[in-house]
Amino acid sequence: MIFQGLHNERYVTGRELGRGGEGAVYELQNHSGFVLKIYNEPLTPEKISKLKQMVLMRSVAIEAYSAWPVDLAHNDKGIVCGFVMKKLTGYVPLHMIFSPMDRKKLFPDKGYNFLVHVARNLATAFFKLHAAGLVVGDVNEGNILISSSGLVAFIDCDSFQVKGNSNYFFCEVGVPRYTPPELLKEGSFENIVRTINTDSFSLAVLIFQLLFLGRHPFAGRNKLSADFDEETAIRKREFAYSLENKKRKLSPPKDSFNITNLSEQMIALFHQAFEQDARPSPSDWINALDTQLAEMVTCNESRLHTYPAKMIECPWCHFKKNRGILYFFDDSYLQAVTVLSDMESFVNGFHLEKLELKKWSGDLTHPSLIPTPIEKKFRTYKALKMWVSVGVIITCLLLYFINHANRWVISCALFLPFIIYKYSPWATKLKVELNRRIELHRKMKEKLYAMIAEHDNSADLNNYAAMLNNLNKLVHDFRRLPDEFERRKKIMEEKVYNEQLDDFLWRFDIEGHSIPLFGAAKKSALYNYGIRNAAHITKLLTTKVPGIGPKNMQVLLSWRRQLASGFVYIPDNYKIKSGLQNVNDDIAKIKTNLEHLIRKEYQSLNYLKMNIANRSIVLEKQINDFSIKTRQAEIDKEAFEKFVW
Repeated sequence: MIFQGLHNERYVTGRELGRGGEGAVYELQNHSGFVLKIYNEPLTPEKISKLKQMVLMRSVAIEAYSAWPVDLAHNDKGIVCGFVMKKLTGYVPLHMIFSPMDRKKLFPDKGYNFLVHVARNLATAFFKLHAAGLVVGDVNEGNILISSSGLVAFIDCDSFQVKGNSNYFFCEVGVPRYTPPELLKEGSFENIVRTINTDSFSLAVLIFQLLFLGRHPFAGRNKLSADFDEETAIRKREFAYSLENKKRKLSPPKDSFNITNLSEQMIALFHQAFEQDARPSPSDWINALDTQLAEMVTCNESRLHTYPAKMIECPWCHFKKNRGILYFFDDSYLQAVTVLSDMESFVNGFHLEKLELKKWSGDLTHPSLIPTPIEKKFRTYKALKMWVSVGVIITCLLLYFINHANRWVISCALFLPFIIYKYSPWATKLKVELNRRIELHRKMKEKLYAMIAEHDNSADLNNYAAMLNNLNKLVHDFRRLPDEFERRKKIMEEKVYNEQLDDFLWRFDIEGHSIPLFGAAKKSALYNYGIRNAAHITKLLTTKVPGIGPKNMQVLLSWRRQLASGFVYIPDNYKIKSGLQNVNDDIAKIKTNLEHLIRKEYQSLNYLKMNIANRSIVLEKQINDFSIKTRQAEIDKEAFEKFVW
């Protein structure tokens, strides 16, 4: 598809990168650093005006922290249907570092200090965007991306609240669990002016989730018999981790990180953010998080175990030793005796060498050779041919002077000696012999050069190269066995983890829980397709349910993530041990098979190498002998040519 920009810039789309409730995002073939978002539905004049205003507001500061619109896209009718933004490569959604398994998969070398670092960068992003006159508004863990270095970038920026010359372009969407109580009480986001203070509530929730490993500040153990969901807790300012509210109705979930582990400054900011009207600004969080980062120490047991220096012992080791809970996977619990010892000594015993044969460079001239004496019969043929021709000439001359009457006949007879010299039986025999010698030399020369070509480009050299490549591949596969072991170990570990997570999510029946935008009809549709609890929701990635579009899918996945934040992983040691043994057994079989193939291929390669070398020696002698014969045939041919003529 081809689209036009505001200044007639031409945008050509490539493959589709993703699709959501509002539209799809495409690569751009002619602008590698940018992507194009195309909306599913026609845009309202208000939305187009907002996008135009956003393009005008474009700045280096804004683009450093967001996929900001840099140009508008017009379709073939000249109507705005999307916008161009920078391409974010190497980024993942923020919520993916809440889960310990996702952290291990994406950032295996990152510990708790990385989460604090990301929180600090998140506060910086809010600070910079606010300084540019923006309010994010629709803040949630799905529209914020992070890189492996902890950089933060916002997507879906077209939902930001933007101020025009004399009016606001409102943010009319939002996720309740990131929405401050004063906005929840409004009941709607339409025509609501959001502020830095409302954004600060959302920022505080995200920082809390980062520092408390995905836990939500308003989700905890309910002390009442009545249902007390997150939205209700936010409305009533029931901060589950509060140290100041002695009458709080929620307490922290079991096995959660204790808020007292943080610095006094951080504790005070969280209480202010969740229990007061005037919340900490992003700059307040930046200062507090900088201080918190400076006070982090690393555990002696694992480099992933970083924690506040005020703590007496490592909290992550405490959870692991006393509760069996892993918040950071350092693989120490996955140690197993493997069959991968002495790999280097095995493969280093095979010296893989390319076989290079020298080109033939012998002497083909053989200057010492002399012509073979010409046989007597050919000398006789030549003598007869010559003397008969001479005799005829003499006879014709005598008759010419004696017989005056027939001189013209005799003159014509003078051509007879020439015919005899060229076409007599003796001349024909000489010519046949000359042609035989010419043909013999030609064939011998062809055979000689064929032998040289075979010597210089042995057909077995290609076979040797192919076998060498195959052996190299086998050795490469053998060397990669430790990596393959780690890959299979991770798959096994993820399987055990996901089985536990699914068991946890299985408890949350869709019909028995309140899900935004989902009434009885939609829940019934899900039930009919076998999607009956939170564990089943991932089926939507491969199963299409009528009436459940991309927007509904995002709501369900967000609900699933919300529930999963309460999951605590306690490894099943029996399953882990059994799984490791299965992986070890599989790798042992692969190793044995590779060892057999490597030895077999190596033996065949050496045998072929020996044959090629021996064949080369034989060919050198044959070429030398045959080149003498060929040169002799050439000399004899040349001598005969001179003899005949």
